[in-house]
Amino acid sequence: MSTRRALTPTAGDRYRRAVRVVDADGHVLEPPDVWARYVEPGYRERAIRVRRDADGDVLEIDGRPARLTTRAMLTGFGGMGKTIEELAAAALSGHYAENAPAAATDPAARLALLDRDGLSHAALYPSLGLQWEAEVSDPGYALAHCRAYNRWIEEFCAGSGGRLLPIAHLSLGDVDAAAAELRRAVRAGAHGGFVLPFTLDGLPHGHPSHDALWAEACDLDVPIAIHTGVDPPERSLHRRFAGLSWPENVLEGIWYLQLMFPQAVQQAFSTFFQYATFDRFPRLKLVVLESGAGWLGFWLDRMDALYKSPLRITMPLRECPSDYVRRQCWISADPDERALPPIIDYVGADRFVWATDFPHSDHGADYMDELGALAGRLAPAARAGLLGANAAALYGIG
Repeated sequence: MSTRRALTPTAGDRYRRAVRVVDADGHVLEPPDVWARYVEPGYRERAIRVRRDADGDVLEIDGRPARLTTRAMLTGFGGMGKTIEELAAAALSGHYAENAPAAATDPAARLALLDRDGLSHAALYPSLGLQWEAEVSDPGYALAHCRAYNRWIEEFCAGSGGRLLPIAHLSLGDVDAAAAELRRAVRAGAHGGFVLPFTLDGLPHGHPSHDALWAEACDLDVPIAIHTGVDPPERSLHRRFAGLSWPENVLEGIWYLQLMFPQAVQQAFSTFFQYATFDRFPRLKLVVLESGAGWLGFWLDRMDALYKSPLRITMPLRECPSDYVRRQCWISADPDERALPPIIDYVGADRFVWATDFPHSDHGADYMDELGALAGRLAPAARAGLLGANAAALYGIG
């Protein structure tokens, strides 16, 4: 099993003493009954929950077993740092909570992990909350469960002295209700909100129909993130080929699915340019999470080239797309992205944050060593920004 440690003295300890180090995208593992306990009474009988039956634990959505979250996926969410054998044993055990690391379920343990890694703060996102919305069609049901999770994560972070940052789960089905929930959550301590790469109403994220949410985020001066998650099958990007679709071909398809996850975020992100959202909201702060960062340089070049071509007539933007990115967008990098330094130089050192993805099993546990090696390759200003200064400014950390 890998051992996590703070930035090594040779690679990063001297930087950590000079600047704060912030995890811009960590995760919790929700309690099995969190929605049943926190959701409004009208939804309590139909609440999302992790239920144990004779075959082990299953994610239950609106009274039926989830189709897109398998039992093995459920029990393997907390697999970061486990060997293949340990991860297989967790999957075969069928037990969700028993395989959840303490730092994913207990705020005191999470603070101890931050101390061990040398981190000042961590922004927290859900795990099951990235799964269940793909199997829901009722906007009222979705927002009720977003509200339930948000109230729980606010309590989870409340005693951390501001070091654990709750980020509100929002659903683009009823945009006015989503805006109201963002307002409530921020007043209760949330440092922003996030949406998944699909929308329940079927409209692109940047479409003017969603302007009420972006306006609220501007008024509150908090960021909105797009985070990877499971797509509804009817809108999935990952069904192009037979034999690689999820969850029908889980063994063959999971590597391919993980590889292609960034494409959904890229599509959602690009709609903010197609619909000139940043022109309507010049104070909107948009964050792109868990999709890598190396592609952003190409994406800027591609968007700008199209903008400068005759196709500009189809893009009602006042400026080049790259101008908005360099002013209003942030992107989270994985600490093992070896091609990142020239991308940071090209796009802008103040646009990048980093993330642990703890405790998910699709990333390794050596993130602090990787971060130290990456930080050592950056100029001082870029290094300080990536390690924590950019995330502190983005999330409003004092």
